Amino acid sequence: MRIPFFRIFYSTTFTVLSFVLFVLVLITPSHLVYEAFRSKNIYDIFIISGVFVLTLIVAVLLYASRLYNNRRNLVHIPSDWSPLDCEKKVRKLVEEKLQHAAAIAYRCKPRDLSKDENKDATTPQSVQQQLETPTSNTPPREEVIIPHWGIISHPGWSSPSSPDLPDIQFETIILELPNLIEAKA
Repeated sequence: MRIPFFRIFYSTTFTVLSFVLFVLVLITPSHLVYEAFRSKNIYDIFIISGVFVLTLIVAVLLYASRLYNNRRNLVHIPSDWSPLDCEKKVRKLVEEKLQHAAAIAYRCKPRDLSKDENKDATTPQSVQQQLETPTSNTPPREEVIIPHWGIISHPGWSSPSSPDLPDIQFETIILELPNLIEAKA
């Protein structure tokens, strides 16, 4: 269980300071009443006591009116609608967008395409033609090797068939690049 230190500190400090303020406010009238009693001025005692009682009554009335107005204003806030409740159309739209985002995330990952029956449908036509027909610029090859996961061309992921850096995520490289540059310098 977590102990709310800040809440305890706040409430304790508020209580202590309120008590100190109350004592300091009572010092002045009590001293005036004591001086009037010592000099036997009974009328001054009633006047001082009456003024402070009247001040106390006005303060209580102002505080009570403030509480009443706050409660009345809170009651007038409509509570039949909650921002957490949404229409069926909105819920359906959010679910569709989440499913769309999940499908995109799934399609972006490299996967094993050897299980597919039709390899021609998974490989783009232009890439397959380039692999099958050698051009005059390229040396003739005996056999074209297509990896079992297919041809991957994704801007954020290197191909698993890459001979030098297979299956590397470029985001980690970009994040490490300042450290690598600093190490070279």
